[in-house]
Amino acid sequence: MNWDERIIGERELKEFFKDGDDRNLASLAKALVEHQKQTWPLLGEGYLSLETIETKQFQVRESRVVVQHNPGRRRSTTARVDRASVEARKCFLCSDALPQEEKGIAYGDLMILCNPFPVLDNHLSIVHRQHTEQKIAGNVEMLLSLARDLGSEFFVLYNGPQCGASAPDHLHFQACSRKLLPIENDLGADDLSSTEDCAICAESRNNFELFTLADCARSVVIFRGNRGETIAAWIYKTLASLAGDFSAEPMINLIATHDRAGWTVYLFPRARHRPYCFYAEGEDQLMISPGAIDMAGVIVVPERDHFERITSEKLEEIFAEVSMSVEEVDFHVEQASETPVSEGLF
Repeated sequence: MNWDERIIGERELKEFFKDGDDRNLASLAKALVEHQKQTWPLLGEGYLSLETIETKQFQVRESRVVVQHNPGRRRSTTARVDRASVEARKCFLCSDALPQEEKGIAYGDLMILCNPFPVLDNHLSIVHRQHTEQKIAGNVEMLLSLARDLGSEFFVLYNGPQCGASAPDHLHFQACSRKLLPIENDLGADDLSSTEDCAICAESRNNFELFTLADCARSVVIFRGNRGETIAAWIYKTLASLAGDFSAEPMINLIATHDRAGWTVYLFPRARHRPYCFYAEGEDQLMISPGAIDMAGVIVVPERDHFERITSEKLEEIFAEVSMSVEEVDFHVEQASETPVSEGLF
């Protein structure tokens, strides 16, 4: 089945709109989820499982972290993403590999689909129609457009090919309900550029801010403003500094939100894909493989005994292992801030 045959339109989704819903992209996406729950058994099972997951909360330094026992994520958590393994299997994000029942909404060169193994409500997989590699170069604008068009109810994420993407060979984003996004609590509603929570700040014109957060146990760079072209340009500048010799994309996760105030983008520079405890044995093993959702404060643990053994001290250790150090991140933000921004078209 090709992509055109998988497209579902507003007419087919009509009965799944809630009263008073505007016919915007967010409403279409939520209606798609409800439609697919009824017509695609695997997705229905995924959401039934999501209703029964267990969670517990921890305070990790000054940051709230939610740990989620989610057995349905075992396959994604343990995915083999080395080049040999990827080349040896068929791409599971190409249209001809998807289940017959899986339908989606066309969005330019992308297809908005439902993730059958949800971590959060309205979990979407947003897949490029062409089999093209997972990379952020040239695609930051697409991330920002998705965040803007899905609106304030969703956040959109990108997992780098070396740190969270279970399909590093096929360009894709994800989106989820914004109801649970703990990193937003660390950011807060106030202007942090004048507070001690801002470790390093740089300001540009057009109401733009670039700063890092302190005391949240992992390195986070924040881009905030109301002009997409400005934010995209600064993200590219920061990524260029992080990449160093430009031989490969730096290890990163990105989360973007959009509301009346504009965009907020969270960049998590990474040092490792998985923590040491992922590879340990016996009581030392904790099957945690952080992607963007985990770095944003929702830690997914597929194994029950691992979920029961997690502690705030272990979470802090995991964040420290997989995150680029604060000192390195501050250096790259300073370096990016020293040269003028060349804005491209958005």
